Amino acid sequence: MCKGKAQNRIDYIVLQRPSEAAKIVEKYGYEPPKKVDELAKAVKLLVKKKGEPVIKDLIAIHPEKKLILEVSGHNSDESNFCGCNSSYSGETKELLDKLSELSVNDLTQLYEDTKKKSKENPTDKAMMAEVETVWDELKRRKKQTEKQEKQNEASTQSLWLKFGLFFLAGVVIAKIV
Repeated sequence: MCKGKAQNRIDYIVLQRPSEAAKIVEKYGYEPPKKVDELAKAVKLLVKKKGEPVIKDLIAIHPEKKLILEVSGHNSDESNFCGCNSSYSGETKELLDKLSELSVNDLTQLYEDTKKKSKENPTDKAMMAEVETVWDELKRRKKQTEKQEKQNEASTQSLWLKFGLFFLAGVVIAKIV
């Protein structure tokens, strides 16, 4: 990175707001580097490792955030603007509470139904937000299920390995005696 010249958006944000960028690195449990170019590299690695939450933190410290929001027609004091036309509201929280009680199959069915309704009325922003919310919960739940299945598979393999070793040890002991 050339000194004083940003090569990409992350470099730009870090060069303009190094202390805030360092706080983001600290927030995720890492020691921020002292040099700005190393800090930019650390933030990029953090984005690769943690993804969207770090990107949202970077957006929050963007030097021209206020201007970008004003030019795009949003009030600068809108805290829920993410650029995706989402309307995350109290209704969404209630929906999330309901979604947490559903199974993955029920969530999949609800997603398909909501998506169909949103296609019938594409101007309904609340319906679009509901589709987003259901989709996000479905993705999260599927990842959680996959992770749990992998853990179960690993513990089953470990159990079979232990049984095999115990059997082998029994055979060896029987041969010695």
